[in-house]
Amino acid sequence: MLKYFINILFIACSITGFSQEDIALDSIPTKTTYGIKIGLDISKQIRMLTESNYKGLVFTGDYRILDRLFIAAEFGSEEKKTINEVLDFDTDGTFLKLGVNYNVYNNRKGLDNEIYVGFRYGIAKFNQKLNSYTIHDLDHYWDQNNVNSITDFKDLTASWFELVLGFNAEILKNTYMGLSLRLNRLLNQKNPENFSNLYIPGFNKVLEENNFGVGITYSIFYQIPIFKKNKNN
Repeated sequence: MLKYFINILFIACSITGFSQEDIALDSIPTKTTYGIKIGLDISKQIRMLTESNYKGLVFTGDYRILDRLFIAAEFGSEEKKTINEVLDFDTDGTFLKLGVNYNVYNNRKGLDNEIYVGFRYGIAKFNQKLNSYTIHDLDHYWDQNNVNSITDFKDLTASWFELVLGFNAEILKNTYMGLSLRLNRLLNQKNPENFSNLYIPGFNKVLEENNFGVGITYSIFYQIPIFKKNKNN
């Protein structure tokens, strides 16, 4: 009986020891890396392969200011030629977007992935060049008058607001790939005389009598670590 009791006590002590060891390991603080992510929106390069009348280059980045909160920035330029049954025009310009991302995803230990919501405020400065336009005579349906008249509209501006939903996944140490969806709302714009801004760099296509637009980004980032801090549990 004494031998049996000693064996039970030994097993209990062993289990207690293992449990205390697990608790000790769990109590070790998780370190969160704070750094600057710098990347490229490669959706523009993909678009250049599929659209011969488009050129674009966009740099992206973010910086973690709190465990789940990041400030984000995007800077780029776009050139696009638009030809349809009525208009032939060119657009070129640059844009800047600033905002924040909030990570709603709870990572397991050792992982640094993000599922985030956020917003951007965007501004653009651009030029439009009207190459030609077609006048339809409503009284004579089959009569059309094509006017070739090059008109330049320079130093146009626009601003807008974006709601953002996206994710970033760490595929290698400090290397991430990300995807985001955007819902844009045009706030104000400087329209050219007797013409409309049908395309705005950074905002994308502008619909008549509709200030909303959509966008998508597909980016690759590299994080430059600066320091590590205990994660808030």
